[in-house]
Amino acid sequence: MAEPGRWRGQTDDPDEATLIQSAIDGDREAFGALVGRYQRLAFRVVGGFLRNPADVEDAAQEAFIKAFSAMPSFRPGAPFAPWFIRIATRVCYDRLRQRRRAGETAWEDLAPAEQRAAQQMMAGSQPEDQTAARDLAERALALLHPRDRQALILTHLQGYTSAEVAQAMGCSALAVRLRLHRGRRAMRQAVDTLMNRTTDAG
Repeated sequence: MAEPGRWRGQTDDPDEATLIQSAIDGDREAFGALVGRYQRLAFRVVGGFLRNPADVEDAAQEAFIKAFSAMPSFRPGAPFAPWFIRIATRVCYDRLRQRRRAGETAWEDLAPAEQRAAQQMMAGSQPEDQTAARDLAERALALLHPRDRQALILTHLQGYTSAEVAQAMGCSALAVRLRLHRGRRAMRQAVDTLMNRTTDAG
């Protein structure tokens, strides 16, 4: 469990505050050092939204570019990780919105592994194939409210606690739990709709 006032992914280097202040002042080399420290976190978080490695790399790079542009708004003394995650998730939201299509996904469009993951989710169990579950989640997550989607991804795909997610999202732990409840219900409805289409098609 993270220490009070800390967030998992925050580094312990005492020189980080100096790097952050230099980056706020426009020092690209200082920001490059921050990129090196938080690159793994960036790929982990973005990878929860996007599956294709090239898309993950592009989105992570875009997130760091946006973060550098936003550095003047960063509050010195605040943890860098949750602030950066908010930027990275907004980048992912934009990319997922661009992928949305007018037509609905049919059950037969799902890979067999995705169908099994959907059935396991409907039964209330944890999907055995996490890759298939993530593929399925990408389809359903695009339909959710962005904040509900963020809470689900950070909690279930990234393994953060409600307190950590609350800090990253800038809300209370209770609000996170409410969003998780609403997001899970919406996910079940999306999966149920896919499964009902199969019954109708049969």
